[in-house]
This record gives sequence, C-alpha cells and structure tokens, in this order.
Amino acid sequence: MNNNVIWRDAVLADLPRILELWQEQEQRFAGTQVKVDRPQLFFDEGEEPPAGWLYKPPIMRVRVAEKPGPPPRIVGFRYVEAVPEVCLVTGDEDVMKTLARELTEECHLFKSLGFRSGWGLVPEKFAKALARFTRYSPVRLWKNLRLIGCDFSDLGD
Repeated sequence: MNNNVIWRDAVLADLPRILELWQEQEQRFAGTQVKVDRPQLFFDEGEEPPAGWLYKPPIMRVRVAEKPGPPPRIVGFRYVEAVPEVCLVTGDEDVMKTLARELTEECHLFKSLGFRSGWGLVPEKFAKALARFTRYSPVRLWKNLRLIGCDFSDLGD
C-alpha cells in the first residue's frame, strides 16, 4: 500500500497551518451542534515549559500529517490530551447521593487547571443509577459516544 502521508511531531512553526485546519473543521461542522475544541497546544512565547514537556498541559502530544512534495504540505493534525479519570469504589447509597456535589466540585477544580473534560467508566448495570444520582449536576452519561482505546490484555497487562 502506498501511503502519501507522513506523521511527525508538531512544532510551534506549524501553528498557523493548524489554526487554518481548525477553521476548516469548524466550517465542516457548521450546523451540526458539535463544538470544535481548540485547546491551547503550545506554551506562550517567553513561557518556560517544564523540563521534558513540549506542549501546554493538559496537551501531551501534537502530531501533524504531511503530504510530501516541494514543499511538504500539512493536511491534518491530531493531539493527545490528558483527561482526569474518576475511579470510585463504594457500595454505599449515601456515598452515591453525594456524587452530584462531589463530582461537580471535581469538574470545576480540573477546569480551573486547564482540563476541558473528564471521564469515568461505569458498568452498564450501574449507569442508570449514576445518572439518577447526578441528574442535577454537570455530570452526564455520554449517550452518543463510543469508547475506543488500547486493549493490552492480549499482552498480559
């Protein structure tokens, strides 16, 4: 298979083209009620990143897709963002009744630190109960999203 796309780590000089691609994405999504996220990918000029960190947290990695040619042309990009994951261990109904307040506070805390989302996995068996306990909070079941991820179980993890 001949692939004419090469992925590489993004650098600050790529930002103008990344912004153009975001603009194009917003035009494609116009009228769909889907917001195009635009997190800050790079540190501000003069801002000193922590050692070993290239991108503005919670962004962990930015990659651009280029098509070769004179000159190479960036045709897409992707970014990896750290997302807080809530892990709850309880069987106590009184604990469940406090989740709306507790998880709302959690949402506000991490939003103030630059995170734009958070998540947790809920077994299907408990999803309706969790939705009931958190109905007066910003915590919602994401009905139209499907979870994807790396399953390392075949590797013994």
